[in-house]
Amino acid sequence: MKLRLSLASTALLMTAMVITACGRDTPPPPVKAQPVRVLEVGAADFSERVVATGLVRAAVEAPLAFKTGGILAEMRVTAGQAVKAGQVLAALNTSDLDAALAQSREGLAKYERDLVRAESLRGKGMISQQAEQDVRAQRDIAKAGLAAAAFNRQHALITAPANGVVLEKRVEARETVAAGQPIVVFGQLDKGWVVKAGVSARDAAKLSLGDPVAVRLDVGTQALTGRLTRLAAASDARTGTVEIEVALPATIERPVSGMVARLEITKAALATAAGSSIAVPLSALLEGDAGKGKVFILDAAGDKVKRIEVQTGRLLDGRIEITSGLSQGAKVVSEGAAWLDDGVTVRVLP
Repeated sequence: MKLRLSLASTALLMTAMVITACGRDTPPPPVKAQPVRVLEVGAADFSERVVATGLVRAAVEAPLAFKTGGILAEMRVTAGQAVKAGQVLAALNTSDLDAALAQSREGLAKYERDLVRAESLRGKGMISQQAEQDVRAQRDIAKAGLAAAAFNRQHALITAPANGVVLEKRVEARETVAAGQPIVVFGQLDKGWVVKAGVSARDAAKLSLGDPVAVRLDVGTQALTGRLTRLAAASDARTGTVEIEVALPATIERPVSGMVARLEITKAALATAAGSSIAVPLSALLEGDAGKGKVFILDAAGDKVKRIEVQTGRLLDGRIEITSGLSQGAKVVSEGAAWLDDGVTVRVLP
């Protein structure tokens, strides 16, 4: 009986020893790697783009008007019509102007005769010098009146000041117009074309005269390169925008005034003091606050991550500038950073 118990005890002991030995030889379960995506840090383009939509206009536009009011007898042009220098664009009814001119001529002729008579009488001592001077003054006034009447008659026509195009026609024949009222808007062709647009005050602060501008017209697909030639000093009180003008290249075929144009102005931001700017996606930044934040970078072996502190700068298009703490060539976790701890094993996804 004792022998049986001894044999049973020995068997149990050997079984336990085998189990223990097997337990020591079994490797620990592998650590599960956290899947992440990484991005190699390189120089960042922090260019800023100002986009606007405007209208094509002649670079030199002038509203043309009559010096005097009256009835518009003829409108000889239409909007969009090309005209030559000196060509008559519109004419007033000149009946009253012709009458005023004739009256002024007759008045001057009378005072010329009166002056001849006064000079003769003065020579004979029959009138005083003062009387002669009065007649002379009346003659001079009549001469000035004739010049004014002739000027008004001459300007009863509106003529093209140069080769150009009629951009707008404001009135029609037989309408009564006032002195100085714009009749047509004239554009001078040899001065080129511009695009006029409005931008926000914030965007205007980024611009400088002479900036190159990518221009795309409604007609055609070819992009043109213009130059920023005017930047208003203040915003428009009605629209709240700042007006800009972009000169189109001289080689452009004559566009249609009022055509829509899309503008894109690219401004290169200044690099950091240490050299080119670098940036990371916002998704890579952890605990960002007051110009500071943290990111995870891969170690040299490429299978573990390390959390480091960085200084942050500008924001642009889903990226944030890193001003210190990170150098070009480092591999930053761009996706999955929120689930990591310092030193954990990761698996880099393609």
